[in-house]
Amino acid sequence: MHVHGSSLARRGLLSLALFSCLGNAYAQDSPVGQAAPLTVLFDDGMESASPCRPDPYNLKKAKSHYQKAVNAYQYGDTEQAWRFLNIAQQTEDCFPDLHLLKATLYEEGKNADSAVASYRKAIAIDPDFFPNAYYFLACLESSLGQYQEAEEHFERFLEYPDISENLKEKASIARYRNKEAIAIQKDRKEFVPVNLGPGINTENEEYLPFLSLDGGILVFTRRYPKDDPVPHIEEDFFYSLRDTAGAWTQAVLFPPPINSGQNEGALSISPDGRYLFFAGCGREDGWGSCDIYASVRKGNGWGKVFNLGKPVNSMYWESQPCMSSDGKTLYFASNRPGGFGGSDIWMSQISETGVWSEPVNLGSNVNTPGDENSPFIHPDGETLYFASNGHPGMGGFDLFLSRRENGNRWSAAQNLGYPINTYSDETTLSVNAQGDTAYFSSDNLKGYGKEDIYSFCLYDQARPTTVSFMKGHVSDLETGQPLAARFELISLKSGLVRIESHADRQNGEFLVCLPTDEAFALNISCPGYLFYSAHIALDSRYKAEPMHMNIRLQPIQPGAVVILENIFYDSEQYQLKDESIAELDKIYRFLINNPSLRIEIGGHTDNTGSVSFNQELSSKRAQAVAGYLVQRGIAPHRVKAAGYGFDHPIGDNRTAEGRAKNRRTELKIL
Repeated sequence: MHVHGSSLARRGLLSLALFSCLGNAYAQDSPVGQAAPLTVLFDDGMESASPCRPDPYNLKKAKSHYQKAVNAYQYGDTEQAWRFLNIAQQTEDCFPDLHLLKATLYEEGKNADSAVASYRKAIAIDPDFFPNAYYFLACLESSLGQYQEAEEHFERFLEYPDISENLKEKASIARYRNKEAIAIQKDRKEFVPVNLGPGINTENEEYLPFLSLDGGILVFTRRYPKDDPVPHIEEDFFYSLRDTAGAWTQAVLFPPPINSGQNEGALSISPDGRYLFFAGCGREDGWGSCDIYASVRKGNGWGKVFNLGKPVNSMYWESQPCMSSDGKTLYFASNRPGGFGGSDIWMSQISETGVWSEPVNLGSNVNTPGDENSPFIHPDGETLYFASNGHPGMGGFDLFLSRRENGNRWSAAQNLGYPINTYSDETTLSVNAQGDTAYFSSDNLKGYGKEDIYSFCLYDQARPTTVSFMKGHVSDLETGQPLAARFELISLKSGLVRIESHADRQNGEFLVCLPTDEAFALNISCPGYLFYSAHIALDSRYKAEPMHMNIRLQPIQPGAVVILENIFYDSEQYQLKDESIAELDKIYRFLINNPSLRIEIGGHTDNTGSVSFNQELSSKRAQAVAGYLVQRGIAPHRVKAAGYGFDHPIGDNRTAEGRAKNRRTELKIL
């Protein structure tokens, strides 16, 4: 949790206590040994039952050394300040000024535990000597997860009548956040972190994990010492593959040009595996301090790194990119103007022509006057995980989630809870496609080294919608040559393209996210080829098994046939259902892009009912499809309708599954 008012800023606040020693009772030459006995808290936090009864002679000498420590501190000589403070304490330490200055020095040296002990000792010597000490102590205690102790000291501080309004307001805010932390801690979440093992983690620092859509690749950053050409600390991108037993193989460096020797970080890969994004800082082609860069996969390697340019990048800081599964929306963190605080989370969409839109801020439910960063948009396209120090939480940065509600509106941020979040900083989270396993890094769990990568089972209320995926490759039916085919997953309900991607030009491989919340038409197309049609409808209540498909596209030539999997009619009816529009529009565009083609729409049925009934039904269904195309503007002579009844079965009419296959509409090239 943020400590309100840094130790540097409080030099003025402490001046009465530290720099005006002669103004308090302990600075007088009068005997102070007559004061009431006090219980003292020593630097290790343990109480002493001995009364604090300073010796007047020793106290005077200690005050002299203490004043020298104050002078050294004012001149920025911390080493000398500590030297004189130690002499003063060895002479006589029963005066609060000494321990207040020690607390300030400890805090500036990032030693919060010792700073807390020093504040406690100063308060134990004289509880009312410097009321602001309660506030500083409470903030430190809260930052260390000592929330109950902090609550007591916030309350004590706010009871003083003469505290400044500014500090009173800060204390009230800090106390509110501390109470929120107490409530979060009481609502403990299930959390069993598992170290990912020696294939990934070492004695060095491993962090910023990112899991591929198919769960087979984990990419991360490693910080480690290198000796070439001179000894230095390097940050590089690594990746590890999951083997058949589920273990992670020995991580290896990303090849050039991804690792360049320059300052880069926050690597992520688009869900379709085609694009790699990262932040590069201080580069010659940069627009600001850090910019977002990308690279396109080429076979088994990566292409030249390029700057995304404006408007995604600006003269400010842009970092931590994450691409959505629809292939259209990039989420990232930036401190550009127009936000709510320090760094905010923004999004930009790319058009079909490759132009990025002006970035849009995600709004006040996600962003705060503090800092928000490390966005991870789950492949479901609806659940955003991110880090924030502006929303109430357990520590400086906590992990949160927000869900898309309507369009680009996001729900109020939800803290992922304790002990996922602690008083330390938690800054990154990646969640698998199934939504049940999360990946994060931590230096608090006694792993292989300073910071390791872990996984844990994500509790139900924090899970996204389960998605699956389809992978394989696309090739020419006749030659077997790979094709850079286009994939479109079209919502049958809205007619909108939900997911789009391309197969790799060099090897024809593809990876496509499959949502499980509605039915889709899958259309795979490539210039010069007859498109491929499939119907996708997965159920999120079950673990949808990934699909592995090898698609063989037919060159456009007479006799080529494709089954139109997304043409729908009611039982024994020929009127087209609304869900057929997505497929019909694909046929229309196919004919527009190939103006010399003539096609036949063939209707087929199973053998339920009479020959005449099925002949008429299949004919009218084919005519309904042909009529739609003609109505859209396709010349009538280019579209022939034919009904075949049950004369050409492709399945066994003795089974329900076979009869379902036989009830179909086909497109044939004439």
